[in-house]
Amino acid sequence: MKADADHKRKALETARATWADWQGDWVATLKLLCLAVGTQPDAAAAQLDAIDRMREIAVDVNQLRHERIEKIERDIDVFAEDVEALVAAVANDLAKVSPEDAILELERRLDNAKRVREQQKSKDATISAVQNKIDECEASGREARETIRHLQETAGAEDIDQLKAAIHSSDKLRQLERERSRVMDALAREGDGRSLDELNKECDAVDIDQVAAREQTLERELKELRGRLMETAERRTHMRNAFDAIGGDDRAAEAAAVRQAALAEMREVAERYVRVRSAATLLQWAIDRYRREKQAPLLKRAGQVFATLAGGSFSDLRVEFDEHDRAQLVGLRPNGDSVRVSGMSTGTADQLYLALRVASVEDYLDRANALPFVADDLFINFDDARAAAGFEVLGQLSRKTQILFFTHHRHLVEIAQATLGQSVAVVSLPEWPVASAA
Repeated sequence: MKADADHKRKALETARATWADWQGDWVATLKLLCLAVGTQPDAAAAQLDAIDRMREIAVDVNQLRHERIEKIERDIDVFAEDVEALVAAVANDLAKVSPEDAILELERRLDNAKRVREQQKSKDATISAVQNKIDECEASGREARETIRHLQETAGAEDIDQLKAAIHSSDKLRQLERERSRVMDALAREGDGRSLDELNKECDAVDIDQVAAREQTLERELKELRGRLMETAERRTHMRNAFDAIGGDDRAAEAAAVRQAALAEMREVAERYVRVRSAATLLQWAIDRYRREKQAPLLKRAGQVFATLAGGSFSDLRVEFDEHDRAQLVGLRPNGDSVRVSGMSTGTADQLYLALRVASVEDYLDRANALPFVADDLFINFDDARAAAGFEVLGQLSRKTQILFFTHHRHLVEIAQATLGQSVAVVSLPEWPVASAA
């Protein structure tokens, strides 16, 4: 036991001596590291670890500075030199601007240049298309001039106006030939095989007034005959049913006799219908001829007045027939086109109505005592140009009778004075006082 205790005592002394040496080394190390003498090993280890990390960060920073930042700085210098060279080549006004701002301005100018280039391409394409159109129009114009020259030579016209007159005459001739062909076809179809001279002689021998009266009588008789024909047809149907219902006895014979009597009566009615229908057809021909003879001067005068009122947009009036062979009044354009009344504007229809009224009044004044012509705001749907043309027509009518024109539009008075001059007598009525509301 004593030996063991001595051994342990020696070991303890050795450990204490070693501990004292370590503490001396530790204090020296702490002083070397500039740490407090009382710093614990764990805290010192943490500080040493922090120092090691700082050394690693410092190494990374140095490496970054040498490998990346310096490279970036070199790239910036190269970029600045390139921008300076580019600015000197394409934009001297940006020489004093920083490279960053200069490159942004150059990019903006480049975008604008690209946009302008695209616009230029589009305009070039448009110009090319227009040029092609011009070439086509010039070629068409040359062909048209050649055609006009050929037409002038064919028609013997010296200028365009004579050629237009010749074309208008040709169109008019073709139209008259079509109208003549239509009339001749109608005569051949409905003239019972008679020649034109025979039909003219027959119409000349007809008294229009007697024909008109006879037409009314024939229409009444025709209506009566149609009613009787319908009654006879119903009776025939009834008799047929009765005959079929009976056998072969005396009633059948009686029914047959009644049937024969009905057929005889129907034959008589049919013959009278044919005569009445033929008379009605001849009467209609006579009436149409009377209308053409009596309405031609009136229609001609109405066409002249209408041409004046329309300011040249229409040249004449004409009667045409529709698909049901009904007469209709149409206006003629200077180029020969026809416009029905339903296709005219409200103002043009008013002008047509006024032209017909003026022509009718003039025709009446030629065979009767003159009476004043009263017009109350006649040009309410006319513009100034149409109103001036209307006053010109009224001025022509005033040579045959007195014109009284009432209006509450002052500008119409000025248009009348400008159109007709001092021959217009203006009477202004005093304003009527208006009572105030209670």
